[in-house]
Amino acid sequence: MRFRNSPGSILIACWCALASMIPSPLLAANGPVKPSAAQALPASNAETTASLERARELIKNGEYDAAIETLRGSIRSARSAPAILREAYLLLIKTYVFIGNDLKFRPQGREASNLNYQEAKKLIAECLGVESLRHTRPEPASAYPPEMIAFFNEVRSQRFGSFRVTELKPAAASVLLDDDTLRTLPGDSLLGDIDIEVGAHRVAVMAKGFRSINQEITISPNATLERSYRLSRKRGPGWYAAASGVALAAIAGVFAIGRGSADEPPASAATLPPAPGPPTR
Repeated sequence: MRFRNSPGSILIACWCALASMIPSPLLAANGPVKPSAAQALPASNAETTASLERARELIKNGEYDAAIETLRGSIRSARSAPAILREAYLLLIKTYVFIGNDLKFRPQGREASNLNYQEAKKLIAECLGVESLRHTRPEPASAYPPEMIAFFNEVRSQRFGSFRVTELKPAAASVLLDDDTLRTLPGDSLLGDIDIEVGAHRVAVMAKGFRSINQEITISPNATLERSYRLSRKRGPGWYAAASGVALAAIAGVFAIGRGSADEPPASAATLPPAPGPPTR
């Protein structure tokens, strides 16, 4: 069948020619077309690190808006790289604090300054809410403005508390907090943890041959909860069998003593003096 030279037939022919040149899920011989590696993969750690360097230069030059845009992109790209993510958060928080400091002493700038400070605190809470970043601190202190250090302390005191095990017997017992094994605290010989989210948590104490303890604790803000744990030994079937044997032996001994007392002849009566003889005349 031939197409007539009409505008409609020409458009159809052009559409067919173009369709044959476009790879699509229907036309591709090997199935749906997959995106290229550049399209499928997020920015590499190297690219994110380079973005952090650019952000540092922007902050140094006072180009805060550009720095914020760059750092927010770095945070989105570094979710799987905690070290880079931590640095991106610290730089972004630092930028908002710098803006707040700049505005604070300008005419009519206090309200705008406070808005930037609030954004910095919001970002601190967001940063500390990431499990791998909950111990984040602006260190060394000399590299950050004092306001930023104060904001971190404020947010941390509202969000976190601590936990210590003051006594543990047996000493080799394991203590788990929310299924994570507790280690000794820095500079301390006691088991515990810091920067624990406020609220209810589960504690499990266990040791081989001992009865486990499971309890729920409540962490309060800016406070250290202390607990002591003493596990009791498990008593297996052997212990109960031995205990039963001892008890039966004791009972049998009591019966034997009673029986022996019943079988012994009664003590002989005391010898009476002989009867007196007949009276003499």
